Amino acid sequence: MTQNEPIRIRPKFSPQSQREVRRNTHLRQARTCYGHLAGVAGVALMDEMLGLKWLEENSEPVSGNKVRYELTPKGLQAMDEMGVDLTAAAKSTGIFAFGCLDWTEPGLHLGGSLGRAVTAYLSERGLVGRTSGTREVTLQSSPSSWLS
Repeated sequence: MTQNEPIRIRPKFSPQSQREVRRNTHLRQARTCYGHLAGVAGVALMDEMLGLKWLEENSEPVSGNKVRYELTPKGLQAMDEMGVDLTAAAKSTGIFAFGCLDWTEPGLHLGGSLGRAVTAYLSERGLVGRTSGTREVTLQSSPSSWLS
């Protein structure tokens, strides 16, 4: 991997993340990461958005060699139709959309202000529920049904 090549897969899991995977805990399944959805559910959501061609990779990595993503015209239309607050996300400081290395999964979940906006949308609709006092979240159905 060159210095400017974006990071897509975590090279090594920590002992703590390996325990979470072995136990297949609720924290592994679905949690928040800086306000965006992470864990198995977060990686599945990212995969679904990429599969629907709502996101595309930007060739310029962001700080730390994270993979930068942008909404496609199809993704912009879908977010608008769903009612995701893209205006607030675009005004937010920091990176709009990047692939965040997941703590327990060998893939990326959607980070940045877009990730927070999508998570807020899912929460407002009761599809993702916060668990008081923890980063764990509860889920109603699966990411593929959330975006239909």
